[in-house]
Amino acid sequence: MSFSFAWRHRGAPRWRHGLWPVGQAFALFSLISSNGCSDPAPGGRVEQEQRPGPVYRAVIQRTQHGIPHITAPNFGSIGFGQGYALAEDHACTLADQILKVRGERAKYLGEGPGRAHVTSDFAYRLLDLPHRAEEAFGKQPAPVRDVLEGYAAGFNKYLADTGAQNVPGFCKGQPWLRAMTAKELLAYHINLALTASASRLIDAIGSAQPPGGAPTGTLDPSEAMKRLRENEIGSNGWAIGSSRSKSGLGMLLSNPHFPWEGEMRLWESHLTVPGELDVYGATLIGFPGVLLGFNRDVAWTHTFSAGRRFTGYALRLVPGKPTHYLYGNEERTMTEHPLTVAIRQPDGSVKEESRTYYTTHYGPVLSIPTELPGEPFMWNAEHALTYRDANLDNTNFTAQFQAMDRAKSLEEFQSVFATTQGIPWVNTMATDRQGNTWYADASATPHLSAPALARLGADLADPASLPGKAMAKLQFIVLDGSDPTNEWVAEDGARSPGLVPYAQMPKLARQDFVFNANDGHWLANPAEPLVGYSFLHGLERQPQSARTRMNAVYLTETAENGASGPDGRFTLDEVKATVLSNRNLTSELLLPQVVARCRGKTTGHHQGRPVDITQACSLLAQWNGRFDLDSVGAIVWREFMGAYTNESLFAGGELFATPFDPSNPVTTPHTLKPAPAEGDDPLLDKLAQAVDTLKAAHVALDAPLGQVQFIVRGKRKQRFGLNGSNGREGATNVMTYGTANNSSSEERYSVRGTPINAASGLTADGYVVNYGSSFILAMEFAPHGAVHADALLTYGETGNQDARAFTSQTELFLAKKWRKVLFAPEEIATDPGLTVQVIEQ
Repeated sequence: MSFSFAWRHRGAPRWRHGLWPVGQAFALFSLISSNGCSDPAPGGRVEQEQRPGPVYRAVIQRTQHGIPHITAPNFGSIGFGQGYALAEDHACTLADQILKVRGERAKYLGEGPGRAHVTSDFAYRLLDLPHRAEEAFGKQPAPVRDVLEGYAAGFNKYLADTGAQNVPGFCKGQPWLRAMTAKELLAYHINLALTASASRLIDAIGSAQPPGGAPTGTLDPSEAMKRLRENEIGSNGWAIGSSRSKSGLGMLLSNPHFPWEGEMRLWESHLTVPGELDVYGATLIGFPGVLLGFNRDVAWTHTFSAGRRFTGYALRLVPGKPTHYLYGNEERTMTEHPLTVAIRQPDGSVKEESRTYYTTHYGPVLSIPTELPGEPFMWNAEHALTYRDANLDNTNFTAQFQAMDRAKSLEEFQSVFATTQGIPWVNTMATDRQGNTWYADASATPHLSAPALARLGADLADPASLPGKAMAKLQFIVLDGSDPTNEWVAEDGARSPGLVPYAQMPKLARQDFVFNANDGHWLANPAEPLVGYSFLHGLERQPQSARTRMNAVYLTETAENGASGPDGRFTLDEVKATVLSNRNLTSELLLPQVVARCRGKTTGHHQGRPVDITQACSLLAQWNGRFDLDSVGAIVWREFMGAYTNESLFAGGELFATPFDPSNPVTTPHTLKPAPAEGDDPLLDKLAQAVDTLKAAHVALDAPLGQVQFIVRGKRKQRFGLNGSNGREGATNVMTYGTANNSSSEERYSVRGTPINAASGLTADGYVVNYGSSFILAMEFAPHGAVHADALLTYGETGNQDARAFTSQTELFLAKKWRKVLFAPEEIATDPGLTVQVIEQ
């Protein structure tokens, strides 16, 4: 039997008009826990029926903006409640991802553009994540198994209660919208662990056929390269300790930059199992628990790691044998994998297609089209490309975060990293109630020997070498796979043979702060650089992005108008104001100097002709250096910076007079490079280029940022102007457009016009946004066991475009209005928008 009912509470002090106040809701929940239940009778009396107790039971309280606070008596039921609540908001997205991991998209959706669904299905069949999950499921800790089974049951109950024809979204009524199993859910979690590795290589895996094999319908070379190079996911994360917080207790800023659409959206929830779990935060769609957030004792956030999650291997093939490769002094044979996928035809019928795929002892063979013949990136008669994945056997991902969610001290939190080692691809910044802070890049990382690393480092510096070419074209490491010295090294203390052991991973404990903004581990705190680690974890003593430097400025400056004020000790309001201040480093370093150079000048040159720069210079002189909605001059600066190369912004180049200095990584490069003694001033020419670029997009130079930078949301195509920047200029509030990390969902994405300046993101439509600041959380531990926190989920809690919660938080974000995080029971109970739902099965 199953049981479900709901009621709504609007803060009434007693039961009336058929509404149940929260106190009675919890009393009812207690009754459910022990005696079974039936629908509430008139007057609030509950008629009991004698029957076996349910397997799962949970109370879902949703507060304003649709945030679910879920309470349950055990881990199976908390998974049940979270799975049900997630399905209410994002059933289509998760169901589509399960379909993808099963390798059945083509069966239901047809070939897809460029046969993309066929390629994806073959790749996922080769990776065989369901089989990996099947083998791993019984090895999971009992609470993890319980949560997985409960989560799947909750999702399935929502589908049964609602009916496929009534589920809102792109999956409505689709035959592939069906119940899932706990093992399928675990398979999807393995896939999430592959975000920085196999997920980037799906096209290359599914397209890999021996020379002369049947065409696979792969992407054109330029598009294939673009997808492999793109990696938009980024973040800012701070953990502030006792010496830098006003209260002397720990504080946290979580500012992940994630897609606003597709499967990589974050989703917010609060989970309580009395005596076992009380955690609040955000997670990826379909992942149980909380990935970043806080409990009563520990708070943490993550940023995407700059390290490497896989290594490619170029193999020399045996002449005349395209599936045999040389390895040292021996010949090895690739392993054959005959695979078949079903493909829906335009007339609705289904046919099967079979191919044979190949793996080496490293992993799957890849094929990446390039414009240049003879390179070892596409399978040919002489070479094949394969790869080894650090997360393909990471079946600890779910267990890692469940244990983190339950940690009752920072020491217990840290021990999870040492023992479970399930972190796939993120840095972690954490703090505790006492004001201790901790940083770790515990991401799964290949472990190469010291000689192999030394040789690789030299090769990467040589653009003519194989690793040099691969890094330039693909932005990943490719080694000589026929040389055994390039094998990963097995060492005690690692989760799996060949990974860097936990003891050798970058870690730092401080009392002031730790942070990361997607550069490597090196400057988690500039006062104590982390050095001497494998560069596969990230580069050391290298130029930092303007965004990383801006974060460091916020955390170190002590001034009346500084982020933490003249006392250098943060309050919660100061943290909130800082992250949405839209300051940017490049304007703070250069704007007055640029204005001084262009003032009084009327002309620059672009593409061999004069361009009037008078208005552009005047606008910059009036601009306050912020990327706010009403900022006039911001787009001129953005295009001016967009005229310079990344190397100039990072290291100095043609922009800065003082180049990067590894002994002063936060303050260098700095100072505008002076004008030449003779000839045209290149700065004026860059400003002329900015003017021409904006004119090419038909954008007025004096347009405020919010008119040009926007997102279109919902069925009504509502346009929201957005504050923030693309990050190149050094703003921490990132707003940009991305494709690589949300491109596997069948959901329809935001589209934009023809790109005009790839560096700035300007298109014929303006600055179209679908990626950036997402779950923004500012919190502090407070006296007497309390927690104070404010948050924004910029794109809203639900994917249901008809729901008010789809855009309500976007409106708050535009106004820089935070919402209070409701964590204590009495806060939740008095929320004016509270609804309560009891679900049981």
